[in-house]
Amino acid sequence: MRILLPPSEGKAVGGRGRPLAARPAHPLLGDARAEVVGALTGLVSGDAEKAAAALLLPPSVRDAALAADAAVLTAPTRPALQRYRGVVYDGLGVDALPAAAQRLAGRSVHVFSGLFGVVRGDEPVPDYRVPAAAVLAGVGGLATFWRRVLTPLARDLLGGDLLVDLRSTDYAAMWRPGRADRVVTVRAVSRLPSGGLGVVSYNSKFAKGRLAAALLCHVADGGRVGGADDVAGAWRATTGNVAEVDGHRVTIRTDA
Repeated sequence: MRILLPPSEGKAVGGRGRPLAARPAHPLLGDARAEVVGALTGLVSGDAEKAAAALLLPPSVRDAALAADAAVLTAPTRPALQRYRGVVYDGLGVDALPAAAQRLAGRSVHVFSGLFGVVRGDEPVPDYRVPAAAVLAGVGGLATFWRRVLTPLARDLLGGDLLVDLRSTDYAAMWRPGRADRVVTVRAVSRLPSGGLGVVSYNSKFAKGRLAAALLCHVADGGRVGGADDVAGAWRATTGNVAEVDGHRVTIRTDA
């Protein structure tokens, strides 16, 4: 089983790992990453307002984000699952998982990234802020760029295991599964004030993080996740909430 997650705009700062400039290039994504990093560093070395607009940076984080992006090659790194912070990662709570589940997360969680394409949970990354919706000169829209790169490499990057796809829309656009891929997609819905069901951003993100944690613990304890029924069962067993299966799609309820 592999779990596909979006990144988060918020990230932990600092780290103790060697910077990217002191690490070997990724064997499959090295050239593509170098192309995006080159476009990024060229962008942030110029006009700050232009760079902030291209990177979709809100004013409240502009200066810090541009400084982080300018230093992506020389800044200290930390494992991806310790770098990303945000609602999904609050739900995942990787630091509170049992040791076996943490080790499994390091090799089984894959985070889609506007800057790096895909990073494994234990892969060291610096602080940065580069959304998949950004457009960089010479590279173009990052979702489209990475889709061209990742499509022929997906099997080598993600393996042939079952993929539990918890990505958000922008990051799902970076790679779309083919017919031969074994993928379970997940939608998280909540009860709305109107009485109907719909996606509430915070609830959906947190629930997807909780589901990832439940799946990791289940597998680390010797359980099997072979399809949509197993994904739904892990949610029900962990939360007591409803999970419905429709083919390869699972809809989980964030409330009972």
